[in-house]
Amino acid sequence: MHSDLRFDGSRAYAHLKHLVVDIGPRLGGSHNERRAAEYIRRYYESLGLKVRLEEFPVTNYDLQEKRLEVVSPALGDIPCEVYYLNQDTPPEGIVADAVYVGPGNLSHLGPEVEGRIVLVLRGVRSDTYADLMRWKPAGLVIIEDTVATGPIRTETLPEVRAKFGAVPAVRISHEDGLQLVKGGVERIRMVVQTVENQATSCNVIADLQGTVFPDQLVVIGGHFDSSIGIQGASDNAGGTVVAMELARVFAERGSKRSLRFFAWGSEELGLRGSVHHVKGLKKAHKDAKKADGFVKGRDKTELDTHVLCVNIDVQGAMLGMNEAMVLGPKDLAAAVRLMSKEHGPSFKVEETTYSSDNMPFSEAGVPSVGFARSGGTTSFLHTPGDVIDHLSPAALEENGRFVEEFLIRYATEARVFPFEREIPDDQKKKIKEYFEKLLRIDYLDDEENDKKKE
Repeated sequence: MHSDLRFDGSRAYAHLKHLVVDIGPRLGGSHNERRAAEYIRRYYESLGLKVRLEEFPVTNYDLQEKRLEVVSPALGDIPCEVYYLNQDTPPEGIVADAVYVGPGNLSHLGPEVEGRIVLVLRGVRSDTYADLMRWKPAGLVIIEDTVATGPIRTETLPEVRAKFGAVPAVRISHEDGLQLVKGGVERIRMVVQTVENQATSCNVIADLQGTVFPDQLVVIGGHFDSSIGIQGASDNAGGTVVAMELARVFAERGSKRSLRFFAWGSEELGLRGSVHHVKGLKKAHKDAKKADGFVKGRDKTELDTHVLCVNIDVQGAMLGMNEAMVLGPKDLAAAVRLMSKEHGPSFKVEETTYSSDNMPFSEAGVPSVGFARSGGTTSFLHTPGDVIDHLSPAALEENGRFVEEFLIRYATEARVFPFEREIPDDQKKKIKEYFEKLLRIDYLDDEENDKKKE
């Protein structure tokens, strides 16, 4: 096979360098996210693909001031990161007694936390978040449970805040949390000042029409945004550039089935790009089925044409372990395992949910595979340590060629698409729990919501 028709890690790495070094941090809805979108759009157009931008609204944020001071005992300032989209303090901050309550299952709490700053290990489990808010704490300090990485940069969801309320919140390292608990922390001053913005994010969508089965569509993509103020090299510029290089390969090779390459926007803000896109597909699906002349079993909606979603999130670490998270028929997971055992590299394959952009597709009934590379330097995700220095062309190429071969074998060259379009009941339950309990997003469509209200 001609070398140009194989995945090239050096080409992917060149895209990576431009996204994370030349452009830099890409918070959803920011100017840099749009710069990255335009770069990806121009590249897909240069391949001869049919490209469009799909815009949607997001809430993002800027930092003005953050401070966490232990006033009793007098331990001084503790480095922290704001847990964004919660609640600001007054400009002078708040001072309150502190209480450590343990890990994030907080259903046991009561009025003893009212008016106090609550320290919790790892984070508040979202299905007990309402229990915490019920008792009106003054603030929240989340202690990371991973050592030697520093606090992560993340946010709550506006939907969660609107439904359950919020308090000022920050995150601190495990080591600093240990110091506070060991030192018998009694009283804390917290300052959180941010600015919220109503902004516009976008998905970049590039289509390659199938030559034999154009009405069978395989989605391939990764999100291109990052957490605030960081390169986001592994998460997920690495996955984005794997998808970009796959697009080059298949634009040259061609495909029997239609391929749709995505760069999803604002994943870090709550899967905003993929949720927006799939909601549109679901609405069009329902409208089309109600239209005059639509014949079930003969006619297909656009959603019906989707046979597989391949999501690529967290890639490129020089030292890492390969994982594949599968939602769909048993044969789909078995196919990944078989390929891995045939010619490597090794993959850990699980039939489970994965917090990324494949989830909305599988909620809508589309089987999915999420490819990731974890371990080692991926412990720096959502921190300033997620930098290009930890990634390599060889690591991008290893996984890129595996996904390339997987697509050739089962999608672009297969005589018959081998996987049933089904999500088993046990997986449907996990997906529902993910959206309704973990994220607290009411992701059900309008028809199902109407039934619930009745």
